[in-house]
Amino acid sequence: MPERKFAIISMTTFGYKPNPLRIVQLTISKLKGNYYEPVFSTNINPEERIPNYIQQKTGLSDSILLQEPTFSEIANTILKELEDHILVGHNASFLHHALQSEFKYLGYSFKIPQLCTLRLAKKLIPNMTNYELPYLTSVLNIPFLASNDMSDTNVSVSILFQRLMALDENEIVISKFLEPKVEKEHIAPKNIEYQKLNALPNTPGIYKFQNQVGEVIYVGKAKDIKKRVLSHFYNFSEKEIALCNATYHVDYEPTGSELIALLREADLIDKLDPPFNYIQKKSYITYHITPQKNKKGVLQLKIERRPFQHSPTEIFLKRGDAIKRLIELTKKFRLCPLQTGLKSKLGRCTHDEYMECDGVCSGEEEIGLYNVKVEKALDFLNNENDNYVVFEKGRSKEERSFVLILHGVYQGYGFLDNSQSVSSVEDLKDMLDPKKHSYHTAMIISSYTKRNPWKIKPINS
Repeated sequence: MPERKFAIISMTTFGYKPNPLRIVQLTISKLKGNYYEPVFSTNINPEERIPNYIQQKTGLSDSILLQEPTFSEIANTILKELEDHILVGHNASFLHHALQSEFKYLGYSFKIPQLCTLRLAKKLIPNMTNYELPYLTSVLNIPFLASNDMSDTNVSVSILFQRLMALDENEIVISKFLEPKVEKEHIAPKNIEYQKLNALPNTPGIYKFQNQVGEVIYVGKAKDIKKRVLSHFYNFSEKEIALCNATYHVDYEPTGSELIALLREADLIDKLDPPFNYIQKKSYITYHITPQKNKKGVLQLKIERRPFQHSPTEIFLKRGDAIKRLIELTKKFRLCPLQTGLKSKLGRCTHDEYMECDGVCSGEEEIGLYNVKVEKALDFLNNENDNYVVFEKGRSKEERSFVLILHGVYQGYGFLDNSQSVSSVEDLKDMLDPKKHSYHTAMIISSYTKRNPWKIKPINS
């Protein structure tokens, strides 16, 4: 197979869906005929903190990787080295996906032919008990060093690949693996040209299916608009067939990031009420911390469970989250746990357990003074907590997006020029597109911030 050029690749990655995979080590070697040559090897700065297991596995640290090039700085080199080559690796589909993920993060598409030594081994050496690289190299007497050096791994994969090629008479198996995949059967669009769908961008954003008179009948979000829209036409469920048959036009809005796409989708569904969007129309139960006076005039704090009603105050998606905030308020403002529902036993609070209580439960603290503390706690809850901004990628390299949260309440999002500095809410006001605080936006932001706590930037209100 002398006319074919192969690029042997090994790498170390981290990250889980829906976040992009980040590559922190990458090695590329070339193989043409029997000629093998290492051509590129580097550590990569992932521009975020690396997990502990990666530090233990590689010996790398955040401080070391800060000195290394980012993927964007070596992207052109990688493309140049892989041009006209077939990607070869052990679990090549994952390696290809990791590169796709990094290039997509930069806004580019990436796709090259690939051959997997694991899959080839299963086909050409059947009935093995294990097809992991350490086992295969041991059985086939191929040198393998279990080190952090990706160059050593590449040498082992290269020798394994050459052994497999020698077992493939007339190149039948490898040629079959390299055949282009047949596209899935799809529902032929009845009312819209397929070429128009195929021309959609491969970028994050939202898309709108419109009927014959231009009314929006479905809104969706996507990390890849084109791929997601086409997926509707590969789905043969009754709902999808009905949606596709009713669609005459597809409009879209690039958002730059999946976070903004999710928030924009929630906003449009709330405004447009598209008939084919079902999930976000349900009535969802949320938890709220509310004040209520008892018969003695003591202002108590209660957790209420009720359908979400677009309240401009902080909401809690789980009862446990509301309890945590109530505990925080009780400690911070020296409230009585009997009056906040954290203690149900009648009588005075036990000081050994509740040092914060000043004795309103036993008459030692005046009710008026206690109620002032509760009002301060409510003011803190609604006006002085959780002011932050989240920055994400923009719709182009020249901008970035932001999401603003004030007092635990979603305010909206906007886009900034990369050259603009931000230190207060006033800096964001002119660029902010105000949006409604809802159950879905609260859920989206809560999920995002839990997965990406390092992206939360406190800001002065």
